[in-house]
Amino acid sequence: MCYIRTMPQLHLYVSDATADVLRADAEEANLSLSRYMAKVLTETTQRGWPEGYFEAVAGSCPNFSVPEDAIDPPIEPWDVPAE
Repeated sequence: MCYIRTMPQLHLYVSDATADVLRADAEEANLSLSRYMAKVLTETTQRGWPEGYFEAVAGSCPNFSVPEDAIDPPIEPWDVPAE
């Protein structure tokens, strides 16, 4: 069975200076401009923790638990010692 996945195409208008910087960055990353932009846009649009992160990290330690007193209480501005 063969699945074909299509991806949307985006067309961007940027200044010549911005395009020059992006081309140089893509070349430095050894990627085509299209692949570089896809990488940049994907990385900058990720929000929150990756799916399964906590299960993979905390779940990899047997009997993992966080003690109630592990987190220090917040410091109010008036509690900060003067230097």
